[in-house]
Amino acid sequence: MACALVPRTKNDASVVMQVTSHRLQLAYVSKAGSLTGRLGPVEIGWAADLRDVTWIRDRGDVRGGDHEIGFADGSWWTVDFMGQGWRRMSEVFPARLSHLDPIP
Repeated sequence: MACALVPRTKNDASVVMQVTSHRLQLAYVSKAGSLTGRLGPVEIGWAADLRDVTWIRDRGDVRGGDHEIGFADGSWWTVDFMGQGWRRMSEVFPARLSHLDPIP
């Protein structure tokens, strides 16, 4: 897995999770163009092969939208899904767990 990078933009940036058929990645979207109504430059800050993602666990018991994502090497991280359609986000991951299920 690649490690997270700090965005090169000196402007504020949004962090966006993108899931494709092969990759899970975090992208930084610069807010530099927000005054013109367009998005600013986009850069990839972190990426992993989707085959390295082994499970996702809903942690709505802690806070709505919180999920833990587990990787083949045993590591995991917590993300907060928000925005339109966040409730469907976990459907793209393998082995969806509830907060009562043990971590595999």
